[in-house]
Amino acid sequence: MTKSNSEMDLQRKRFRPEIEGLRIVAALLVAIYHIWMQRVSGGVDVFFIVSGFLITASLLSKVRKDGTVNFFDFILGLAKRLFPAAFTVLLTVVIVSYFILPETQWIQTIKEVFASIFYYENWQLAMTNTDYLDQTNAKSPVQHFWAMSIQGQFYVIWFFIIMVALWTSQKLKREIRKTLFIILTVLTVASFGYSIYLTEVNQPWAYFDTRTRVWEFALGGLLFLFITRIKLPALMSGVVGWLGLIALVSCGLLLDVGGQFPGYVALWPVVAAILVLSAGENPTKFGVEKFLGSKPMMKLGGYSYGLYLWHWPIVAFYYALMGTKDIPVIHGILIILVSFALSWIVTNVVEKPIRSIKGKRNYRPKVATALLMMAVPVIIANTLWNSSLQDSIAESATASEQDFPGVMAVENDMDISYDRNTSLLPSPTNLESDVANTYEIGCHHEDGQKDLPVCEYGELENPKYEVILVGGSHVVPWLGTLQTFAEEEDIKVYNITKISCRFNGEGVGEEMSPDCRRWNDMAKEKVIELQADLIIVNTDVGTPTVPEVEHERVTLYRELETHGIEIFGIRNNPRPLFDMNLCANPRNIDHEECVISAQEYVPQPSKWSRVENKPSNVTEYDYSEYFCPDGSCPAIIGKRIVYFDGFHMSNSYAESLEPFVREDLVEKLESMER
Repeated sequence: MTKSNSEMDLQRKRFRPEIEGLRIVAALLVAIYHIWMQRVSGGVDVFFIVSGFLITASLLSKVRKDGTVNFFDFILGLAKRLFPAAFTVLLTVVIVSYFILPETQWIQTIKEVFASIFYYENWQLAMTNTDYLDQTNAKSPVQHFWAMSIQGQFYVIWFFIIMVALWTSQKLKREIRKTLFIILTVLTVASFGYSIYLTEVNQPWAYFDTRTRVWEFALGGLLFLFITRIKLPALMSGVVGWLGLIALVSCGLLLDVGGQFPGYVALWPVVAAILVLSAGENPTKFGVEKFLGSKPMMKLGGYSYGLYLWHWPIVAFYYALMGTKDIPVIHGILIILVSFALSWIVTNVVEKPIRSIKGKRNYRPKVATALLMMAVPVIIANTLWNSSLQDSIAESATASEQDFPGVMAVENDMDISYDRNTSLLPSPTNLESDVANTYEIGCHHEDGQKDLPVCEYGELENPKYEVILVGGSHVVPWLGTLQTFAEEEDIKVYNITKISCRFNGEGVGEEMSPDCRRWNDMAKEKVIELQADLIIVNTDVGTPTVPEVEHERVTLYRELETHGIEIFGIRNNPRPLFDMNLCANPRNIDHEECVISAQEYVPQPSKWSRVENKPSNVTEYDYSEYFCPDGSCPAIIGKRIVYFDGFHMSNSYAESLEPFVREDLVEKLESMER
């Protein structure tokens, strides 16, 4: 197949110095927003569109020269650029994490290191329901590898897209540019539409989904196909370029990048990058390309990849060591400087020697061997760490529960202070798994789900009593308490729950979630239909930021009263405004933030008791004394860790509440018979 001169010109690679400057601006934005603003900037979206632009240029250049692209050469070339720095960072993270991170983060970090090694970290975060902006939850030092994983997946996908375009164009005897244009246009429209839809339905998942990001890469490819045809007058080019840079820098300040991305709002940084690249194609005397393409910016741009890789682990370790997420200006500047220094070292000492192998005889086996030698230590180190951790978990599982009194330590006036050398239940390393089994068997209503999941526990055949546990994630831990005695007391327990949704028509945020409203309607109808002896709910929100019982909650309970439904109301456990499970770490146990005030979080009288004209069908049970003995609410009571994450009660601690909940519930049920 012959190529026209215009197509060959279009496909010929040309060095674009302003791209190096654009990269360092994007990397610095990511670092600055992470360090001081604890939010995202849109800088990653710039990386995506630039990657789409450059990889399309690179692949088409190979097609122009060789008529095809060798897959192994292509992958090896990518690996030479990406793996040395990435694997060096990952190996460092594994070693340093063992000594610095609290044990509560070990399993999460191990899983995410494996995910980062094999470039599926974005899916790992999506499947574990990670919210990128939730500052109350601890983040692993490799969470930022989600973007590298999407990029790695994209590179492989793009090879096959180019090959499909090449094969199709040969069969149809037409220019590859035209075929590729159609393919990329379809990908852009389909991915962008899906991104808008999924961001609306399930934004945390959409943030990490590769399919919601493909349009950004595809748009970068389309830009490469047409950039030589973009002719701008000098004045317009200058204005457009600087406007693009200003828009990029201001994106994270003006938009809720994490909460609204990657839907249509992601057009902001994407269009900003397109404006900068378009201006670079039409250079002017005072254009933005002169600044971005200057020698200092190009030099710094060469270390942008390393800056991105190094800054976040350092931030994560800072959080762990200092016990705070507020980073002073001087400390933040030092983090950026250290990241640059490490990037310089790795680039010059590790990466360049491997990249320089190119061109030597039999270079492919040598490059592959060098890369393998970098990957193997990371895999071995992480595997050994995981193996040791699993042995520790298995050993702690064999310990007698009598050694961990939990709530009974409060009831019997035992010393509840924490001995750093004492074993805990659960093991801090296994804390994230210490939850009610409803999480494992899919008992919770998911966003967008049409039906209402209802699970049954306890005495299922011939129950004497029936109760319904209904509500959000703060109700769920009480199932662990009920399961300890439900069968013995002939009680059947229905579980009707939805995460991040209260049983009152409100979501966890200030605005009502339509999906939460739908679940509330279905849950209310089911509660009325079942006509159980009791329903078990929370009577309030356990955080001081919600000082009163919501009007909607009272209205709902009053409506249930008209249907003759009795309510066993449990005062919510204290809900700290930070990641409470980190306080199970011996380094943090005495940190002032880890000792929260009972007066602040569970003041007396309770919020429900202060409600005027309360519905008569609600009886509140207040177990706050078992969370906050002696005026404070510690993270560990009776050798049991109270919270499995930031503010949800652990299953182990919930089980230790059995004697008190059992007595109250059985007494309430029996009184209703009389």
